[in-house]
Amino acid sequence: MDRIRIARWLMIFPILSLSQSVAAEEHPPSQKNVSEKRIARIDASSWIPESFRVSPNNRQVVYKATSGDKWLVVVDGKEGTPYDAIGLGSPVFSPNSDRVAYRAKRGNQWLVVVDGKEEKAYDGIGTDDPRFSPDGKRIGYAAREGDRWLVVVDGNEGERYDAILEGTPLFSPDGRRVAYGAKDGDQWLVLVDGKPEKKYDATGAGSLVFSQDGKRLAYVAERDGKQFVVVDGKEGNPYDAVIAFGGGKIVFDSPESLHYLTARGTEIYLVEEKQPR
Repeated sequence: MDRIRIARWLMIFPILSLSQSVAAEEHPPSQKNVSEKRIARIDASSWIPESFRVSPNNRQVVYKATSGDKWLVVVDGKEGTPYDAIGLGSPVFSPNSDRVAYRAKRGNQWLVVVDGKEEKAYDGIGTDDPRFSPDGKRIGYAAREGDRWLVVVDGNEGERYDAILEGTPLFSPDGRRVAYGAKDGDQWLVLVDGKPEKKYDATGAGSLVFSQDGKRLAYVAERDGKQFVVVDGKEGNPYDAVIAFGGGKIVFDSPESLHYLTARGTEIYLVEEKQPR
């Protein structure tokens, strides 16, 4: 098994294989004006190569490792608390590289760990979570209590619903606002900064988007078999489909204008809207 792990390391990171030296001291640079600082040493017998992540600023590394029958996260060579499992897709860096978060399992419950600190344990955590705001200052995720779901933002719990829309919660570009979709009975709604908007038959997963200044929100909704775009709670014209798949999406060209693609029968339309404040 150790040979397999080392082989994976060599295949994925052939240059970094030089770091397997057993020498503990830092090697003096061979060129002037060059410095070296070892930030981690990989234990080839315990690390999980597929989980290896480099921070956005290219100065830190994080990965999952095993310790007996336990799992843990290693940040810059420092081991975290052992758990029964670490969630797929974890750990993740914040966009500004200052923070690390991941999903962990203890017993029958799951919790989010942020910068080494545990948040409240739940019966489940969203598979795509946790997620940071663009500035890295805020964090949100979906959590399950029994058969009900809620969104947790910065440790604050929202209302309980039957499901949380895939790809949410979503932070605005400035990190000040947050939106997510939720299922209430047979209908779906979007909540913006905790305030519920109108309910629909469906809300497009992955369709939520904030304007560049974070002041406006748009998404795809469906009612009676027709789809339309909702901007700040106002419905647009109905179509057979709003194309939010195959790379299609709602695009804010400015805080006052946006465009998207739609379909009527077999015909595709480019729709451009101006949304004065």
